Amino acid sequence: MILHDFTYEWDGKSHSGKKPISWWPGCYRVRILKLGDETSSVQYLFPFAVVFRSAKTNAVMNTSLENYIHNFAEKISSEYGLDMEKVMWVKLDDPVMVAHLTPDRKLSDTPLYTISWRPVRPNETAVIAPDITDF
Repeated sequence: MILHDFTYEWDGKSHSGKKPISWWPGCYRVRILKLGDETSSVQYLFPFAVVFRSAKTNAVMNTSLENYIHNFAEKISSEYGLDMEKVMWVKLDDPVMVAHLTPDRKLSDTPLYTISWRPVRPNETAVIAPDITDF
């Protein structure tokens, strides 16, 4: 089920005193999905999926999220009330990739994350495919 469908754009500047997603501008099409339904007895380890792809408006907006996925995940999670460690982060590209964010250690109030990317699995594709046909 599609919960939110929007374009997320940032200018690479800090307006609120918080660090931006990256210090370079970027633009991504984002869709937040709820996996499964309330009538099913199946519970997902990752009950939500955030599917995103680049929506470059010009050459300057070409920032890749591969190195900034943790900042992007923190922003999206806080704005939409998601537990970022329980979300499947799917980058629609060629090939489709899934980011796994693991809290590494805490040196302060802000956790650091180990990030690994892997190809999407066939069962994951089957779960999100009905909601991304027009994406």
